[in-house]
Amino acid sequence: MITKEQCRAARSFLGLKQAELAGDCKLSKTAITHFESGLFNPRADNMARIQEALEKRGIEFVGDYGVQKRRTIFQLLEGEAMYVDVWDDIYNTLKDKGGEVLISHVDERPVFQKHPEELASHLKRLKEHGIRERLLVCEGDTFFIQEPECYRWLPKEIYKSGVMSFVYGGKIAIQFWNGNLCLIIENKRIYEDERQRFEYLWEGAMIPPGSEET
Repeated sequence: MITKEQCRAARSFLGLKQAELAGDCKLSKTAITHFESGLFNPRADNMARIQEALEKRGIEFVGDYGVQKRRTIFQLLEGEAMYVDVWDDIYNTLKDKGGEVLISHVDERPVFQKHPEELASHLKRLKEHGIRERLLVCEGDTFFIQEPECYRWLPKEIYKSGVMSFVYGGKIAIQFWNGNLCLIIENKRIYEDERQRFEYLWEGAMIPPGSEET
């Protein structure tokens, strides 16, 4: 189980405030303060929640006092709310610094039909925080939710041979065709490789009629 020394060290490593950690594990800031100061130990289930929250941010615990940051972080999302969870991760990752979301092999129709209000709300908050999307869709697809210049067409044979992915903020999220399953990978090298792959596909993709090249 996590110790008070590890909790303090992990927060310092991450630059995380006590209130932020408390929010992650749904405890009060006072509970975190008392734990780290040694005034009392939380219940076992709450200590497990603190440890899990820090592990989700990429911390590994070594022995009774050591902490280190994992080079690769994996997160698996499942179920009907998978897309909403991915959108939340995109927003939370980029909201403070802005940036781009590079989406490939996407068909927006089923997502729009299933989560119209959530998608509209997500796109609104992206715009408010200066976050832009570029999307690679199948040749002939004109179901554009955003401005036409955000889209390019992949040839049908290339589109059919790929899987949907989101590249953003040092992460890549891969959505598997069969079932509501998405794997988020946080790794700098994988992110850079996938970003370059997207740019290669984008440069070779077709510009839909009526779109302006950017």
